[in-house]
Amino acid sequence: MDDPILYWNSVSLECNRRDHTGVMAARNQRGPTLSSRSLAIVHIAIHDAYVLTQAGLGTPVAKNDPYLPPALRPVFSSTGSTTATAAVAVGAAASVALLNLYPSLASLINDEYARFCSMWGPDDAGDRFGAAVAHAVLALRQDDGAQPDPDDAIPDYMPSAGPDRHRPDPLNPGQGFLGVRYGFVRPFAISSFHSLASYKTIGSAAYKAHQMQVYTKGAAPSQAVVDRTPQETLIGTYWAYDGAKDIGTPPRLYNQIVRLIAAASGLSTEQNARLFLLINIAMGDAGIQAWFYKYFYDLWRPVVGIRESDPSMGPSATKGGITLDPTCDPFWRPLGAPKTNVIDERVRTFTPPFPSYPSGHATFGAACFHVARLYLKSLGKGTINADRTDNFAFQFVSDELNGKSIDPDDTVRARHVRSFTGLHEAIFENALSRVFLGVHWRFDGTTGTDPASMLAATDNVGGVPLGLAIAADIFGQANLKPSPSNVKPPPFDATP
Repeated sequence: MDDPILYWNSVSLECNRRDHTGVMAARNQRGPTLSSRSLAIVHIAIHDAYVLTQAGLGTPVAKNDPYLPPALRPVFSSTGSTTATAAVAVGAAASVALLNLYPSLASLINDEYARFCSMWGPDDAGDRFGAAVAHAVLALRQDDGAQPDPDDAIPDYMPSAGPDRHRPDPLNPGQGFLGVRYGFVRPFAISSFHSLASYKTIGSAAYKAHQMQVYTKGAAPSQAVVDRTPQETLIGTYWAYDGAKDIGTPPRLYNQIVRLIAAASGLSTEQNARLFLLINIAMGDAGIQAWFYKYFYDLWRPVVGIRESDPSMGPSATKGGITLDPTCDPFWRPLGAPKTNVIDERVRTFTPPFPSYPSGHATFGAACFHVARLYLKSLGKGTINADRTDNFAFQFVSDELNGKSIDPDDTVRARHVRSFTGLHEAIFENALSRVFLGVHWRFDGTTGTDPASMLAATDNVGGVPLGLAIAADIFGQANLKPSPSNVKPPPFDATP
């Protein structure tokens, strides 16, 4: 019989997949920000339904304290309970949370709950209690600043005309701006708002090195400067999950990988409840902090930065010389985020509609994988070495390269099995992959050039160190609970 935690984790990931037909067309939980928030809410409900029911049945789960504050926790009565009560409570909590978050997928969710109950048997006590837990979690997050969609409610972002600043992808000028105010959403569990150092100074030697890397490694195939190997193109595509049709967003990808490691580790139901609570809360807070810093630093993407890297270029330019700076290419095009499963004869490249620094992929991935490493190590399921490498090996087939997904010209991509010796390798490759698509500078993720230098870096630059700090904060708390009310981002007019 399926582990109820894994069952409903799978359903929540399916909701994410079906919800997306492209970043701009998601119907319920749009893009990576609201996707990470919804997954955090569902897994809080799942976790608390399980541990509170077990406690009410007289079998409390060790080290799995409820996330909900005591005043908000429903009281469980064991009257009418059965051996299936805790499982049914998990299913009811997940279903109620998902129905509220994904109303357009109600048919799928209701069918899954009916199927789940047919496996475990009806249990009125579990059903009622799980629903009560979900409603408590939803009420806790009701006024967190994410509803309605901040992009629709507060259209207060005006792109700067100055150099270095984010502006719409010139190849997709009507794409808009995603998550403008998302950085002010109330955090889930961090004990403080973590700092992030500024990106490498524009024009510095370090910046120019990163610029040249993405200029050649991230260029579209039609560009004469392209110098990307098939392996690098594969890496960029493998980790993409840019809200494409039938693919979903990065938090779904990272959950898929952790599921494999959890299964290989032989985790119990209560251990899975805690693991998936930790990774999804970590990503929930990663989305909030990454998007705050994105609009704080407001850094241009390579598609704008490379085209406008001469003083004569861009909306604020007034004069220039008769030759361009060697770093400037006004006609450069990135490979772009893949338009998976959409037939488009134009094959127009796509850059995500929000500022570059820090990388959301890098922040989500580091937060998820590092908190998973810390928790699994605490269970004796693996090791983290003195140099911060680990032995949580896995093989994974990305939905981007599963032998079914198609390119815009209707070509079926080959299936690819990719192996990693540890999650530290995945953290690095996930961050670097964005350079190979031409949508990020390397320092958006890490200044490291390989996993070793990434793990040894102390400059606090990029989404990787931000994600690692979030993971360490959340795992290090003796009792995981909602963030205190004074945990807020730094003033928007001050240096972080």
